[in-house]
Amino acid sequence: MCIRDRENTDDKSQKVSQKQDQQHIEEYFDYLKSKNLEKKSKTKLYSWAEIVKHDRPDDCWIVIHGKVYDVTKFVPIHPGGSLIMDGAGGDCTSMFESYHPLYITKKGASEQYQIGEVRDYSPFYSWDGQFYQTVKSRVEKALPMNKRRYSNVLFAKCAIILTLYFISLYLYMTKLNIWSTLFYGLVCSQVGVNIMHDGNHGAFTNNKVITWIAGATLDLLGSTSVVYKRSHNFGHHGCVNHFELDRSFDTTYPTLRMSKLQKRYFYHKYQHFYIWIIYSFVNLADLFGTFDELAWMSNYPTRRGYVSKSVFWTHVMIKIMWLSQSMLVPSYFFGWYYVFPYWFVYMSVFSLGYSWFFAVNHWTDEAGQVDNSNISKTNWGALQVENSTNFAVGSFFWTNLSGGLNYQIEHHLFPAFCHTRLPEISQIVQDTCKEFGLRYFNFPSFFKAVKSHYKLLK
Repeated sequence: MCIRDRENTDDKSQKVSQKQDQQHIEEYFDYLKSKNLEKKSKTKLYSWAEIVKHDRPDDCWIVIHGKVYDVTKFVPIHPGGSLIMDGAGGDCTSMFESYHPLYITKKGASEQYQIGEVRDYSPFYSWDGQFYQTVKSRVEKALPMNKRRYSNVLFAKCAIILTLYFISLYLYMTKLNIWSTLFYGLVCSQVGVNIMHDGNHGAFTNNKVITWIAGATLDLLGSTSVVYKRSHNFGHHGCVNHFELDRSFDTTYPTLRMSKLQKRYFYHKYQHFYIWIIYSFVNLADLFGTFDELAWMSNYPTRRGYVSKSVFWTHVMIKIMWLSQSMLVPSYFFGWYYVFPYWFVYMSVFSLGYSWFFAVNHWTDEAGQVDNSNISKTNWGALQVENSTNFAVGSFFWTNLSGGLNYQIEHHLFPAFCHTRLPEISQIVQDTCKEFGLRYFNFPSFFKAVKSHYKLLK
């Protein structure tokens, strides 16, 4: 009887103890909640008009998921190098999510740099869905971090293409004929799709200096890597096929109408005929149009970046250098009247060999388009899949000729992966898309993709 009484007493004591522990836990969470509310009430709010002013190396603010960070002291030690400056004064959420591994994005940006939040923040996209987190987790397990920006195949391609570039340049300037011209134009397009594209995405290698050099090969072609990183990485990848935000729509209109939301002029019904002429001059337009890009700013926070005076004048010198090697030096040896027709052929081959690979990735009947009226509930990862199309997946020839642009969906989901690694993750992406009910569209050939592009133009 005494033992039973003692057991009952112990049970009552244990229940009392558990109840007290539960009460303490509830009190602790109430305390944390009150502290969070107190902290939230003290959080400083900033308007976009204020945020966009802080876009310089010595005064750099960025926004990630509505939180404002002063990363001025972090920029010099940023593992991604100066890439962060291309989003200075703007919304870097998509870049943060797509360029960093899950263990970092789940933890979030370092709170030590947070200075407040955006007033009335309204995200362009939804980040709540499970698709992007799932596909990212599976890909990261399949491909170790040290291999994502490292490939001996890519290094070999780079060495061969750069060697051919300098050989073709020499032949073009000193042995000007139709064959040297065609050779030079084709090699220049290969520098663009196989080297500079990976370099300017920070995907060429884990070494920041070598990756910067790879991106700077665009400057050999007369354009500028500074503008490309800002307009392409932020103005296209961050908001792919978004009518109001994607910079690609602005650069072609009104000459070409690539969106049904754009006003249609009478001559657009003929654009599928004159497209060959336009695409033959793409790089000429890029050559001088980038001056407009340097001065161009937008109210949309995903598209802003600081450009110094030194960068501007370097840009000018690059144009002079390009003009010298493509026109002035050959004209000295052969005369400008003889050089100009060949120069035109070079520009056409270069432009066509470069532009068509980009055109068929998003400007097709099968690629989706969005605008501000239907974007807020769209998951960012799903958007990359549905607004992009692949072509000739599995083809060794087209993968190497296009610099992996035939794996456009994989590239948009994982822009920090070098293009020679994209075939390794393609099946994972396809399976995950099927699991989540997303359409993964692949044209069986490049020519089928071109045909669809033509349908869009009509």
